[in-house]
Amino acid sequence: MGRTVELQAIQAALLATRQGADGAILVTGEPGIGKTRLLREAADRAAALGFQIMHGGGTELEHAIPYAAVIDALDEPLSALRRADLSALGRDSLAELGRLLPSLAAWATPLATTLQIERHRCHHAVRSVLHRLAARRPVLLVLDDVQWADHASVEVVVHLLRHGSPRLMLLLAHRRPSLPDIASAALYRAAYDRTLTVLELEALSLGETAELVHDEALDAGELTQLHTQCGGNPFYLQELARVWRRSATAVAGDAGAGHAEIPAAIRAALAQEVRALSPDARRLLHAAAVAGSSVEWDLAVEISELTTVQARRATNEVVDTGIVHGSATPGRLVFRHPIVRLAVYEAAGYGWRTQAHRRAATALARRGAGLSIRAHHWEFCGTVGDEQVITLLTEAGVAAAPRAPVAAARWFRAALRLLSDDAPAGHRLSLSLSLADALNATGRLGECSEVLRHALDLIPAEAVTDRAGVLTRIALTEQGLGNAAEGGRLLTAALALTPPGGLAAGALRLELAKNHLMMRHWDEAARVAREVRHSAQDCADRRLYLAATAAGAYMGTLQYGDSLVHASAHLDESTSALDALTDTEVAPDLLDGLTHVVYAEVSLERFASAAAHAARGIRLSRNTGHGRHLVELQHLHALAFLMQGRLEAGLATAASAVESALLLGNSPMVALTEATRCWLLMLLGRVSDSLASGALAVRVNAQAPNALFAWHAPLVHGAALIEAGRYRHGRRELLAVAGGHEQLPMFPTTMPYFYRYLVDGELALGRVEAAEQTTRQVESIADAMPMLSMRSGDAKYCRARVQLTCGDSAARVTAEQSVAAYQAAGTLVEVARARLLLGHTLAGDDAPAAERAFDSALSTAELCGAARLAEQARLGLHRVGGRRSSRRSDRPRATTDRLGDLTERQSEIVARVVLGRTNRQISEELHVSEKTVEAHLTRLYTRLGVSSRTELAAVASDSWSSVAGGPPPV
Repeated sequence: MGRTVELQAIQAALLATRQGADGAILVTGEPGIGKTRLLREAADRAAALGFQIMHGGGTELEHAIPYAAVIDALDEPLSALRRADLSALGRDSLAELGRLLPSLAAWATPLATTLQIERHRCHHAVRSVLHRLAARRPVLLVLDDVQWADHASVEVVVHLLRHGSPRLMLLLAHRRPSLPDIASAALYRAAYDRTLTVLELEALSLGETAELVHDEALDAGELTQLHTQCGGNPFYLQELARVWRRSATAVAGDAGAGHAEIPAAIRAALAQEVRALSPDARRLLHAAAVAGSSVEWDLAVEISELTTVQARRATNEVVDTGIVHGSATPGRLVFRHPIVRLAVYEAAGYGWRTQAHRRAATALARRGAGLSIRAHHWEFCGTVGDEQVITLLTEAGVAAAPRAPVAAARWFRAALRLLSDDAPAGHRLSLSLSLADALNATGRLGECSEVLRHALDLIPAEAVTDRAGVLTRIALTEQGLGNAAEGGRLLTAALALTPPGGLAAGALRLELAKNHLMMRHWDEAARVAREVRHSAQDCADRRLYLAATAAGAYMGTLQYGDSLVHASAHLDESTSALDALTDTEVAPDLLDGLTHVVYAEVSLERFASAAAHAARGIRLSRNTGHGRHLVELQHLHALAFLMQGRLEAGLATAASAVESALLLGNSPMVALTEATRCWLLMLLGRVSDSLASGALAVRVNAQAPNALFAWHAPLVHGAALIEAGRYRHGRRELLAVAGGHEQLPMFPTTMPYFYRYLVDGELALGRVEAAEQTTRQVESIADAMPMLSMRSGDAKYCRARVQLTCGDSAARVTAEQSVAAYQAAGTLVEVARARLLLGHTLAGDDAPAAERAFDSALSTAELCGAARLAEQARLGLHRVGGRRSSRRSDRPRATTDRLGDLTERQSEIVARVVLGRTNRQISEELHVSEKTVEAHLTRLYTRLGVSSRTELAAVASDSWSSVAGGPPPV
């Protein structure tokens, strides 16, 4: 009623989704405005269109139970899936769903990793099963009262909004303005990106009110008074109209203190309705309110402690009043509205509720309910010093931590509150540290720092090692908050408590060196790292020596000249030391050093080694449960893939890094990883996606403008804008980072690459002098790092571009030098770009040579999947009247040009076939079923004209070697 426009918008979205689109609609408004009724009508329409409906929602009194809203929506529908359908999801996804959904618990296996930032694996499993279901039949996922949804469920919603699936539509509803921060930010971003339509419900008019309550036979005066008192709110109108005729005065006064969102008149009306029930019916209703908004009625009966006969009569009575009604699930009754349930719950009284929660927890334990469900009730009824409840809450926190750290934090806090004053300090300390871990995993660093400071007070002065460890954790947390000075002070205090000379002291000093980097104290950082390295040499501690030389290599790459020479030498030493250590020796104490090694390898163009070491670091982080460096390693892994020309693999890795950074709530890392995702999308030719990703990275980056790598997001976004033809905007972004043409860049190993785009932009705008000035700057930087072939290629590329624009015949030779430099670096995408430029330098004088250059550029670009470069190479071929070389056209379909057209998933599978992986190994690495791998391989054999995985591997390896002089590095 009165929702015609909103229903038309929902209907249009449903029709589009049925045709293959993905969609998301958010319905918002005040309590009682009709959101739930609109969702119900939308679900009915979707069912008529052939949709499968999944319906869940948050509840105010159970918002701490992890994944409650998701379980509410998915558990029953997925329980009906056939065994074959479930098996097709793949072992990892099915295990995640088994740990999530009670109906699939038989499929659960122990977690492969307890890393809290790896909980996106659970989100991926939910999206995978929804994607599979939607492929058969369109799916509508309805989630009501998102403002009350638990944090873990909201994270799943955020994931689904970020990764839409064809024929899947989300329909969400929430009260304004009470949305959790994570949901608010995600929904705002989705609305900004136009992937989410927001429908705001307004109050009913007087005419619509008359239609709504016409059965009550109110006269005009009463109708106007009712409409005014309720503000046109449909739920309030109906609740007051129920009792208006019986007792107008009974609802007009103040019903006393209560929940702020329930107006006094509505509370009074509900109270009058409940008072009219018999004592047994009221008791049963109160028990049901304790049990939940959608109640297993036999559980409510058990909580109420009524006899069977009493319960039967009471049930009939409460159903007849309409306060609760039946549901699609036998034996389950539902309150007619969440506000009704809340009012009934509060009317039960604190003392009665406390005992009812205790009875509920006991009853649920007998039924084998999960820890979180029982912990929810124990939290409301536990008493100080109750060791049984404290133990259960602690166990619930430990169980929830890997996949729902917000819920874990709640249970740990509850357990701490119940500790008696004379509880052992060690017990309080252990709970406090667990709470800090959970808070850190969700990005609540301020709270984490506060908890750790309280924990520090619990550690006796003589326990210097423990105090140093907690001080270090506080320092790292403060640095995460951007408080570098406080972080440095705390690290210094921790160092004073640590015996000198050992690995622990060395690691702390290296953390201090990184703190100096945050403060931009470059020389001091280098001095500290140098002292640690000398100390390690003196005491012959090879683990400390690895940490020190790795830090020296990392810091050396942040400047150029002699610093890079020293960095290269340090990297040689640190990689040799790293490769000589076993996994047990490396993890967890040396994961910091391993990360420094990978960073230096990427900066110093050792991309194959960087990829291998990053993969090792990621595996060790997962195996040991130490996730502090996981996002950094995932990001560096993506960069190594990018530089090798393995763009699809890089994009998949960057996407995982973004998901991990989002779950950490770490703005600098979100900006960094999202920008690299933009970079890869740009190279893959997905321009609109790249620009959207880059704009998001820049917006997030603005939240931490002083972060160490704050230059990365605007640089990448500027390059993407120039690649998309938006030269002025891109030029502004790039120059803003560099500080204009006069200021030397702070991170010279990176700047030549992006200045190359600046040269392209300047020339496109006719600013030849500016392009010349930028080129000279790039050449100056490249001359200071002669050992880096890619940077030399950047300088030669810039010079050839300027020469070509000015008509200088030397452009051909310079472009050839650029090609050779990029080939030496092994950067295939840049090889293709330089060959494309070479073709343009040849086009006027030597058409056959230009044709060969364009054809070679096309081969390389297609091999990497660089669609935009490939299209430019095709255009170059067309302009010189050329065709694809006979070497390419005479070969079977399994040639390099076909490999460039593979999907992301197909590229990942081919890469693993080349490495000799079995189907099972591939399925485990990619989180898909073996049948899915087999299906992909069957299609690949047909498409590429081969008959076995051996032929496929041979063709792929040959394709790489024909372009790059060797197989792709791993």
